[in-house]
Amino acid sequence: MNSMGTRPQGGSWLRRWFGGNGPGGAEALQALLTRICLQETALACHLAERARALRFGPHRRSLEVVAERDRQNAHALAREIGCETALTAAATPTRRPGTLTATKLIRDLDETEDLYALYRQAGRLTSDVTLRGKLDGLAADEARGSQTIRGILATLDNYVTDLPWGSHVS
Repeated sequence: MNSMGTRPQGGSWLRRWFGGNGPGGAEALQALLTRICLQETALACHLAERARALRFGPHRRSLEVVAERDRQNAHALAREIGCETALTAAATPTRRPGTLTATKLIRDLDETEDLYALYRQAGRLTSDVTLRGKLDGLAADEARGSQTIRGILATLDNYVTDLPWGSHVS
C-alpha cells in the first residue's frame, strides 16, 4: 500500500477515470497532477536540505517527516498517473544550499501552500468520489506540512534572515 492509501496499480484507477471522461477534462487533470508531482518532488528535496541545516533535533525530525511524506506522495501519485519518467528526470531539482534562513523556509511554506491549493483544484476537476478523497487527503498532508513549517518559523530568532546585518526591517 502506498502513501495515497491504494495499492500501486500502474495508474489503473486514474486511467479508468480518464477513459470515462471527455478528453479536455482528462488532459487538464493529467497536466495538473503531473505538475503537482514535479513540484512535490522539488519541495521534498528542499525540505530535506532545510532539515539537515536545523540544529534543534525536534524541528529537524519534524521537517524530515514532512520531506519524506512529500517524497512518498509524489512517487505514489507519479506511479498512479504514469508520469514516473518525468519525475525521475526532475528528481534532482535546483538546490538551495547554504545556511538555514527564514527566507528559505518562507519560500518552502509558500510552495507547500501552493501544493495544497493545487490538490484542492485537482479535486474540483473530478466527479470521481474516490479520486477526490485521495486528493483531499494529499491536500491535508500539505496543510499539516504548512503547520510544521509555521511552527519552526515561529521559533527562529528574529536575526535569521538572508538580508545583510542591519538592513532588515524591524
